[in-house]
Amino acid sequence: MFKRIILGAANLMEKGFQQNEIIAERYRIISHLGTGSYGNSYLVMDQVSQQQKVLKALRIHKRIKKSGKKGFELEKTILKSLKHPGFPQYYEDGIYKSIPFYTMEYMKGKNFEQLIFQDGQKYTEIEAFVIAYKLLELIHYLHEHRLIHRDIRIPNVIADDSRIALIDLGLTRKCGHDRDNQTKRNLGKEVNPQADFFGLGHFLLFLLYSNYTFPKNQKESSWEEELAISLHAKHIISRLLQLRECYESCAQVKSDMKLLIEK
Repeated sequence: MFKRIILGAANLMEKGFQQNEIIAERYRIISHLGTGSYGNSYLVMDQVSQQQKVLKALRIHKRIKKSGKKGFELEKTILKSLKHPGFPQYYEDGIYKSIPFYTMEYMKGKNFEQLIFQDGQKYTEIEAFVIAYKLLELIHYLHEHRLIHRDIRIPNVIADDSRIALIDLGLTRKCGHDRDNQTKRNLGKEVNPQADFFGLGHFLLFLLYSNYTFPKNQKESSWEEELAISLHAKHIISRLLQLRECYESCAQVKSDMKLLIEK
């Protein structure tokens, strides 16, 4: 309880960087992009390279914990190791007013939270699974490097025309890195491939519900009952969500999705 109070007070005290503030005599703040697991992200102009970048600064409640600082350093190390256009490129790091930060590539486009809830974008079953298949390619790349993203959500997936990118590696961990000491399981936060499949299943549901009209005065039902999708689609999502026999690998998921998309 005391720890929660301390962390709550720390968050209230946290002041973000202001528009046009110059960070480390180099990066001019353009706008605040969002708050992730470990940091606040800002769109900045690098006044040396004249390039737009994303600057991620460690949040105050993470700065006062050794595990928070360690996690931030791990995120940087993982990002440096990725050589794929579907993930942001790592640039530089530094410290400003005792706040650790690093910069990375600005991935153009909009995330699926913006596309669905702000732009009112709607996705058919095939469109949703084509997008999910592209996202699965990025998940597969991480898994080949024994990395589990653990935060596959609509704010972390960006679309730029037909290109899909995956951001925010704050919760990414190496396979076998045991962080799950809680007695109650959190399927999306375990350090195994199924955690990312679980996130992918929920990502698909958000896309599919974009085409669903919620009837007035009707009792809420399960997604299987509410969504007018094929049995094959329901089968894939059920396995992703571990409601049926769960997938063991990206290859298995790809195989099932390919059959649906190419029908």
